[in-house]
Amino acid sequence: MKINKIAILWESETGGGVSSYLKYLLQSKAFRKKKIIIFSNTTNKGLTHLKKELKTNNNIKFVSYQSFFVILNQNYVMKLLYYFLKPFLLIVSIFKFRKLFKKYQFDALVCQCGNYGSFRSDQAALLATHNLNIKHKCMVIHHECIKPPKFMNTVFKIIDFYLRKVLTSIVLISSATRETVKSKSKLINNNSYIIPNGVPINTFQKKNYLNKFVKSKAKIKIGMISQLTNDKNHKDLLYAFSKLPRKYQQKMSIIIVGEDIDGQMFKLKKLAKKINIKDKVEFLNFVNIDNKKIILSFDLFFSLTKNFEGFGLSIAEAMSAGIPILATNVGAVKEFFNSDCGKLIPPGNINKIRDFLINYCDNEKYWKKKSKNGRVRINKYFNSEIMGKKYIEHLTSTRKN
Repeated sequence: MKINKIAILWESETGGGVSSYLKYLLQSKAFRKKKIIIFSNTTNKGLTHLKKELKTNNNIKFVSYQSFFVILNQNYVMKLLYYFLKPFLLIVSIFKFRKLFKKYQFDALVCQCGNYGSFRSDQAALLATHNLNIKHKCMVIHHECIKPPKFMNTVFKIIDFYLRKVLTSIVLISSATRETVKSKSKLINNNSYIIPNGVPINTFQKKNYLNKFVKSKAKIKIGMISQLTNDKNHKDLLYAFSKLPRKYQQKMSIIIVGEDIDGQMFKLKKLAKKINIKDKVEFLNFVNIDNKKIILSFDLFFSLTKNFEGFGLSIAEAMSAGIPILATNVGAVKEFFNSDCGKLIPPGNINKIRDFLINYCDNEKYWKKKSKNGRVRINKYFNSEIMGKKYIEHLTSTRKN
């Protein structure tokens, strides 16, 4: 199939890792050759940042729409009412997207889906394409599939059934993500494919790009980048740091970068004060500079997710930057990161985090050598040019069975 114009639907509240994934995908040579339309909800906080990152991409057009599924600040009564209205809102959204898509012509629709299993605009958008002249209709699933909401099992069986009829393909960013979709839904058939995420080869130099934001003068800066949610498990790093002998604490500081979600920053600051390390921890909210520049401002990079990672894009970014890494073995992380590249530990093991910090202080050269292995591996097998090429090959060569 010849694909000249690609529509991407991306619905989100805050952006997150999908924002970085889209930036890297659309900056690849394969996608720069295509005309792109990005449909996104008006309340997507990550959209402003993405537009800024892609401002030199003259092949991209942005179209906004009002979403029925990203609604904030509801009281309890409204949440309850909204819960049971969602199936009807999905039907309304189908007609809404059908009307919207008729205004634009494109050869392929690629819908970005986070946690499949809830009511989402990407479902409505794909169902709206029935009998429209669109050659390829693809859903990309990024995170763990969740079980349908209570009392909605039958509704989701119907949604899965009709999506299977409409979809040309389903792309999953990892084997781990595919397994959760297979086990918790009826969506997957023979039209599922794995295309791992990729990051650009790093071109930035190692230096402190955060000097305007960070006060610490510690020799070793430990960094984490993610939204501040309970699942990202920042507290384990704080507890582990508090258990270090004083001579190691004096060499190190912690820098936590990410958007505060549901007051998590306040809880972490309160914890840091309680365990007597508040002077060793700095919290930065969203910082509007390239993720790799942030990572290159660290000496150590930590990813401590406790349940599931659909891929672990920030780990890949740190590998590309050549920074020593400690990561938890959850979800898809082990599909691209292993003990040859850094330190992989079970989630929730505070003592292993503490021991690694001590070992790193005593053996910096050893861990920096491992980080070079990680950079070679990510650049060779998981760079964004490979990802972009695989997507275009997929969109132009596959047909619905």
